Amino acid sequence: MIKPGLFLAGSIWAVMYFAPELEEPVFVEVFPQEEQEVQVATAPAPEATRTSLISPATMVAPVVETATVAQPDPEPEDVVAEVAPAPEPEPERTIWYVTGSRVNVREGPSTDYSILGKVIYGEAAEIISDPSKPWVKIRIEGDGVEGYIMKRFMSDVDPLG
Repeated sequence: MIKPGLFLAGSIWAVMYFAPELEEPVFVEVFPQEEQEVQVATAPAPEATRTSLISPATMVAPVVETATVAQPDPEPEDVVAEVAPAPEPEPERTIWYVTGSRVNVREGPSTDYSILGKVIYGEAAEIISDPSKPWVKIRIEGDGVEGYIMKRFMSDVDPLG
């Protein structure tokens, strides 16, 4: 960690030491969409004299030049309002809750079908079949499990509150 830090510090020092200095700084202010005056400030390069070599602080007043720049007016763009179609309402979902302590989720509507997984007390499930039949097809959102469960182990009221 020390070596990369020293290398970086040395690189920064080398760039700053060997970088050329600007002889004539230029400052330009731009105001969009209107005619404006642009001021360009330049400072003449100081002459190297015997006294300037002895005294490092030499002040030189900048020379200010003024120029006029005309900016074209922007052309208005045609605005077309697009009306997006209203989103279709999501079909109403029927959510019921498991009332048995551990209930099997099966491939079909009978105990003859194999078990796909288990649901526990209070777990929410979406009913995706007719809820008036003794077996209902459910979908568990987080797990992605989809199968059948006996309706007597389900309720539309959350048992956990």
